[in-house]
Amino acid sequence: MYSNHGVTACYFLPDTLQDLKSSNQRDEIAAARASLKENSSLLHSICSACLEHSDVASLIASKDSICNEIQSALNVISNASQGISNQRVHPTSHSAMLGSALDELESLIILDPLTMNEEKIRPSLEKRLEGIISGAALLADSSCTRDFHREQIITECNAIRQALQDLLSEYMNNPTYRGEGKV
Repeated sequence: MYSNHGVTACYFLPDTLQDLKSSNQRDEIAAARASLKENSSLLHSICSACLEHSDVASLIASKDSICNEIQSALNVISNASQGISNQRVHPTSHSAMLGSALDELESLIILDPLTMNEEKIRPSLEKRLEGIISGAALLADSSCTRDFHREQIITECNAIRQALQDLLSEYMNNPTYRGEGKV
């Protein structure tokens, strides 16, 4: 499907990145290159699985999805190297949404006990957590997920939800937060 030119181009990209004037173009090519690296190993694994189980529709759909991502990355590289702006596409894969939700939660968790306001931060943290759990639920509901893993994902999501509730309660009961501890 892809010629050796695409593989060869990946080796010359670091030099090409130096030549680009726009930092946006450099960033787009770097992101596309990372996507190519990640998806090339996935494509190899999926194609091997497709050869062994050609009757499994989800494997074929995964292969097609990865091929589309590789083609998109190649288009981004081509457009950026020609100075054509690429349209920003928001990630639609379940794993991308889950990763994004995890990043948002991580950025909120870093709290200063002296400036924390429970009324503001608790709903925000709970909203981010529900986003993570929703993303995990979408992965659990995937046709590719085995029943054992589905049960495990659901159990872990419930444990994480309870752990965050316990953590927030503990944080609110901390003497430093209430102004009773040493500063």
